Parts: sequence; structure tokens; C-alpha cells
Amino acid sequence: MNETVLLTGISGWIAKHTAIELLKSGYKVLGTVRNSKLIDQTKKTINEYASIDRLSFVELDLLKDEGWDEALKGCKYVMHIASPFPLKTSRDRESLVPTAKDGTIRVLKAAVNAGVERIIKTSSIATMFRKPNRTNPYTFGENDWSDENWHGCNDYFVSKIKAEKAAWEFMENKGLKNKLVCICPGGVFGDALDAKEKTSISYVKLFLEGKYPGAPDFSILVSDMKDVVKAHINSLTRPEVGGRRLIIGSEVKRMIDFSNIMAEALPEYSKKLPKRVLPNFLVRIISHLDTSAKMMVPDLGIQMQTDASYAEDLLGFKFQPARGCIEDAAKSVIRLGLV
Repeated sequence: MNETVLLTGISGWIAKHTAIELLKSGYKVLGTVRNSKLIDQTKKTINEYASIDRLSFVELDLLKDEGWDEALKGCKYVMHIASPFPLKTSRDRESLVPTAKDGTIRVLKAAVNAGVERIIKTSSIATMFRKPNRTNPYTFGENDWSDENWHGCNDYFVSKIKAEKAAWEFMENKGLKNKLVCICPGGVFGDALDAKEKTSISYVKLFLEGKYPGAPDFSILVSDMKDVVKAHINSLTRPEVGGRRLIIGSEVKRMIDFSNIMAEALPEYSKKLPKRVLPNFLVRIISHLDTSAKMMVPDLGIQMQTDASYAEDLLGFKFQPARGCIEDAAKSVIRLGLV
């Protein structure tokens, strides 16, 4: 196989997992990094799981035009995975937009110029489920959009919404909508791979360290990292996924479910894990002191629902139950000595 995939933000968590599976599948991978200092650690982690003979790197900045057209020459596919996802939220709701939205358009322009066959963009259900006056339970699907102007959408949500909308608008204007696929996971969990900070793993770490006196009444669609990666790779070659937003995940879990699953998998940590659900007013108070809790506040007490079976049909495989990836995440945190 002599098919090259340009993979943006290869030092990120989802991107590293994806690079490993692409290499195992015989693809060549050209990974972008914003700083060449990230290359050695990224290469070391990937090499623990796959041969890196077909892996190369290029230093590119999502905020600058230079180098993108040159890097994409000879690439058959693009996976645009790079996007900021901080644990802490900013009061500036637009703070992440330049990297997320402008960076996406920069990648798409270069991809179109290079005539690539398929562009896979990593989006999120964050673009779909957050808006005012929702029913409870709240059901969302592929055709729904979060309300970027609602105060309940923080900097991360605004950046994801604007980036994905801009991507669809750009490709539709070019008459190339079917060349784009957006992968929309919920909360992604799985093996941490290495000690580099990643947001969903940080929540697992905080739970295991006993930092939460109770579990917020917050629920999220759980996406197994293995499913997220397989969705990216299958989307390269399945024509029927072109122009679609694919929701990845089979089960919605509350935070107390996460705690119970981790306690069963790691009984020696059960004393530190929360046993009860915190009142919503208390989580709101905590969120003023701990902005990692602020991310959850607009959805407290709301049970989300979605049906991703259409994505399973389009991708050709069934999504995993939530338990396995939550256990994988917790066990990897312990294995890597992060707690």
C-alpha cells in the first residue's frame, strides 16, 4: 500500500491512537506538529505499538498558511484531528476559534488544492446537543446543532460548532461536500498511552485521586477510543459516509456510573471514588472555584439520548459498550503512575 494520510496534531491523544492503527493497516502517515519538540515523544509512544517505518513528521501551524500546500502534495487522504480541548474554560468564548475554525479552513483549502480523495474531520457531539429550553430527557441526532450564541456554550463548544459549520460551508461552496466526513464522538475514553495530559483522562484521574466528594449529575455519550479510531479509518474508503456527521457511541452514562465501573475494576481505589450524586446547586458553587466542573453545569440533571445505529450501518461495525473503555482509561492511569 502506498497511500499517504496527512494527520494533523499527531501528538494529540486521539491522533496517536489513529496513527498507530493507520500504520498497522499499511498506510503511510505524515503527522503535523505545531512544534518540532513534540516529535521525539510522539514517535516514542507510537513505536511502542506499531512500526514507524512509514511514519514521518512535518512542523506546521494551524494559524499560518506556510507549508500546508507543500505538505499535502502526494497525500491521498487527510485526517484533521487537531483541535484545542482544554480542561479549564476561558471567559473569552472566542478564544479557541482561530485555531479551531481558521485552522480547519486552512487544512481544507490545502486538501482541495492537492485533490485528496477524502477529508475526515474530528468533530464532537458538542456541536449537536447544547441549546436552551431542552426537554428532559433530551434527544439529539445528526441534523441537530448546538446554539453557539447561548451562554451555556463555553469556549470549547463555540470553537467546535464554528469549525464544523465552516468546514461544511467551505466544502459545499466547492461542490465537494461528499469528500468530507465529520466524526462526532461524545466523551472519549480508552488507554491513555502515555503521560501527556488529555482532558477525558484528567477527569478519570481526578476521580481516582478522590478530588470529587460526589459525582455531578451529568451524563454523556461514551465513545470507546477503539471505535473512534476505527470510524476514522473506515471513513477513508467507504463511499456511503461522504457528506455525513457520524455520531460514535452506544451508551450514555452518568458520572456516578463511571465511578461505579472504576470501583469494580479497581477495588483498591473504591474508597476514593464518589459513592453519591452531588446536588446540582453544589456543583454550581464548585464550578466557580474549579472551572473543570464548569463544563458540566449547563447539562446538570439532563439525560441525553441519541441513536447512533445509522453510523454503525454506514461504517460497517457495532460500537462497543461503555464499560470496557472506562476500565481501560482507569487502568492505564494507574499503569502510567498518574495517580
